[in-house]
Amino acid sequence: MNEQNEHVGHFHPGRYQATREFNAAGVRGTVVSVVDTFHNRGSLIMKLTTLPEDYRRELTVLQAMRQHEGFPNLYDFFTLSAQDGDVQYLLITEYEGESLHVVSRRTKGGISHSNLMRIAFKLFWTLESLHMQGFCHRDMHAANVLIRREYDGIVRIKLIDFGMSLPLNPPPIPQTNLTSWHASFQVCRHEAYTRFDDLTSAVFVAMWSIDLNPFGDVRDQYFARKAIFHRDPFVHFNNNLKWLALLYSEIDYQRTAGYSHHDLFEIFYRFNPDFDPTSPITHVVTDNQLIIE
Repeated sequence: MNEQNEHVGHFHPGRYQATREFNAAGVRGTVVSVVDTFHNRGSLIMKLTTLPEDYRRELTVLQAMRQHEGFPNLYDFFTLSAQDGDVQYLLITEYEGESLHVVSRRTKGGISHSNLMRIAFKLFWTLESLHMQGFCHRDMHAANVLIRREYDGIVRIKLIDFGMSLPLNPPPIPQTNLTSWHASFQVCRHEAYTRFDDLTSAVFVAMWSIDLNPFGDVRDQYFARKAIFHRDPFVHFNNNLKWLALLYSEIDYQRTAGYSHHDLFEIFYRFNPDFDPTSPITHVVTDNQLIIE
């Protein structure tokens, strides 16, 4: 298959019909739930954008991560011309659950320390899979982490939204200001993006999930607050959460020492030798809603 066909796909009029189960819009596109009328297949998500680079980036990653655990299954993709002459780019993936942002807010009293470590471990493992295939995510936040109780009763997480993803090498230089709550101190300083920035964002995702907020809610203040956090992350965590500070510090050390899977993941095991971070996420389902304990 040539490069053009790899990115264009095949459009069949009337094949996908929107349902009312899910509908969201953002500055980079629209996402809706759809049914495949040709095969009577529901539980699908259609992502539409008019940004060709976003489409190509996401499609490239989804194709590369086929059969890898922790990533959406690419169901279909195609382009079509709108009436105003613009080209629309569409990706169809299987429904993979609700965002961690939504589910964590539903958990009264907050996610337990044990489940938080389980989620963080799975998130780090999934990011490593992405990095091993040569990509960085560059837009890691709690709304881009999906969590779902699957048919076997196991709760799993998956990463989504690869419209900003780029090859890891050479480290991409930001063309725009990527400062955000979830961005690393280095990204807010406009440095080249590396795997360590994805991993730092994963630490921040865990913090966000339990409402641990040392950065405030004003974008113009993020850089200054992250600089304070960066100087001594340990003061922001109680004894049960020191492993997050250890992860942050190890990630920062590896920026110069080089990546070590063993040294990073050993933190999960060493912090509490009697706890297995790969154990299943404990949960309940109430009124058809997932609640993480």
